[in-house]
Amino acid sequence: LDRLLSTIMRYCLKRRNEVCQQFEKERMENAELMMARKRIIDLQEELLSCKNSQLQSLQATVKTSVADSVKEELKTYSAAVTKNQATPAIPTDTVKKLVKTIVQEEDRSKCVIMFGIPEEQTSEGEDQLTAKVEEVLQEVDERPRLSAIRIGTKSKDDSGRPRPVKISLRSSVTADLILSKARFLSQSKKCSHVFVSPDRSPAQRTAHRALVLSLREKRLADPSNRHYISNYKVVSAPKKAS
Repeated sequence: LDRLLSTIMRYCLKRRNEVCQQFEKERMENAELMMARKRIIDLQEELLSCKNSQLQSLQATVKTSVADSVKEELKTYSAAVTKNQATPAIPTDTVKKLVKTIVQEEDRSKCVIMFGIPEEQTSEGEDQLTAKVEEVLQEVDERPRLSAIRIGTKSKDDSGRPRPVKISLRSSVTADLILSKARFLSQSKKCSHVFVSPDRSPAQRTAHRALVLSLREKRLADPSNRHYISNYKVVSAPKKAS
């Protein structure tokens, strides 16, 4: 029994020493962890202080640079005004017409005209027309947000051709993308009869009609070569060998 008690006492002392050592180890690790956290916090505060100082320096530099630039621009503008005081002013009407032309050109750059969309003889709602246009554009894998309206005078008889459709898009980039893919409609079974063109001004339409007429004459006069319109002029080239 004494031997058993002695063994138990030794085991208990051993376990107590192990627990004490483990506790001391954890206490040291916790102390090191706390010190590391405090160091990280100190470093973050130093970094924030450094960033604030740099930001204030940058703001001061930018303000000085902007002020200098404004002063220089004012000097340049003042010198230009002084130099051109004798130059006659542009009439207000001319300026208004120029601004109007620029705005119209900007609006047209975001639009395309679609020909060959079937037109109902009865009333045709905007949603119905938009759905027809979207169906055509899906043939060239385009699904832009758009609005569509018919333009021109509606034919009174049933044999008249459908009126063109003006399609307004969000940007000129989208309009250019659709125009670049429009040639693939000729390969579509459902939409081979549909044609897409830019939204041209009256002057541009007149010039384009003259180009088309010239193109037809070229093709009739010289069928051995290939003729097409590129960069607002008729271009001729040898036909590719089949």
